Amino acid sequence: MRRHLVRSFAPALTAAFTLMALMTALSATAAAQDENKITNEEHGVELQKPKGWEENSGNEKAVAVFIEPKSQSQIEIVPTRLMTADVAEVFFGTFHKTLTESTFEKIGETTDKEYGGNKAQETTYRFTHSGVTLKVYVVSFIRDTTAWLVVGYMQDKEESKIKPQFEALINGMVFKQQ
Repeated sequence: MRRHLVRSFAPALTAAFTLMALMTALSATAAAQDENKITNEEHGVELQKPKGWEENSGNEKAVAVFIEPKSQSQIEIVPTRLMTADVAEVFFGTFHKTLTESTFEKIGETTDKEYGGNKAQETTYRFTHSGVTLKVYVVSFIRDTTAWLVVGYMQDKEESKIKPQFEALINGMVFKQQ
């Protein structure tokens, strides 16, 4: 009789253990995703740190700075609140002027890009020193009353690996209602 009961419950027990294992795996995945999530309440944004990247400091105006340890590539996300629409042009213009005055060569500009539902401008710069070429991608957009700069610094030889991660970070930015 006991064997009969155990056999009749076996499929249900197997299903229960499978469900528990699946839930444990899913919660571990969710915890890992939360671990890589950066939230900035002041600017109402949530970011997903690229896998394998580390948080870095150095820019007190940035909501996040990420560095890829192997290549030393870096991504900075810098917002500024707008008092008027003109402030955005000053904010963006000052950043671009700083790059060109530092002998970065502007090599491309696209004004009709879209990242995560935001109409953006993407500008590309190049800087070569001691045989190493650095590419800098600058994505600028306005969201509500905030101007955003997302800047990716990478060696040109790492561009095919780093640029997709840079774009994924921007596309994955989640904005909360302010």
